[in-house]
Amino acid sequence: MKRLSIKALLGGIVLTSALVSCGQNGSAPDLGGLPPLATGITVRFDAAPANTYLTLSTEGGEVVYQKAVSEGAMSFAPDLNDWRSLSSRAAPIKLNTGVTTEPLLFLKWGMFQDKNTNGKPDEGEWLDRMTHDRVAYAEKAVKVEFDTETPAMHHVWTLNQGWTRAEHYVYRPLGSSTFQRLSRSTAAWDFWLHTATPVTSM
Repeated sequence: MKRLSIKALLGGIVLTSALVSCGQNGSAPDLGGLPPLATGITVRFDAAPANTYLTLSTEGGEVVYQKAVSEGAMSFAPDLNDWRSLSSRAAPIKLNTGVTTEPLLFLKWGMFQDKNTNGKPDEGEWLDRMTHDRVAYAEKAVKVEFDTETPAMHHVWTLNQGWTRAEHYVYRPLGSSTFQRLSRSTAAWDFWLHTATPVTSM
């Protein structure tokens, strides 16, 4: 009986070690209503060089929010109230399965060093800082599943209504050739920007 228990425990450790995440776990906060409330958002990164800006961009690459970051800083506490109005940009997304989601908006973090001091990111100024976790807005709660072919991947989006941090996980179950990719709302608003690697860039 003791051997079986140890074997089950080791199996759990193997499965857990296959899980890759850009963030931490939690349940989504209620961010609706007025007046605006403090949200406790923190974005962490390697020491910022001089003339650095932290940005939020649409998936299409349009910068919709940016804030100057002090030289040497390793974190920044932005305010969700600065981009709440962007919820008006949420739009249904048509998935390759033919399913169309409720209106959604995904925003991604980035950083650039403004070398020519013109206040905007130009070619060659983006820093190697990334995370697959997203700032997300869902007009209504969303739960969708769909598959992509290259690489073979099963996607699951579980997003709460309103503004949340969409936490990202990718793993491949033992004995399977299909990756599982999860994007789910969480209450923890900590984002970690890191350099891209073959695993974290998936």
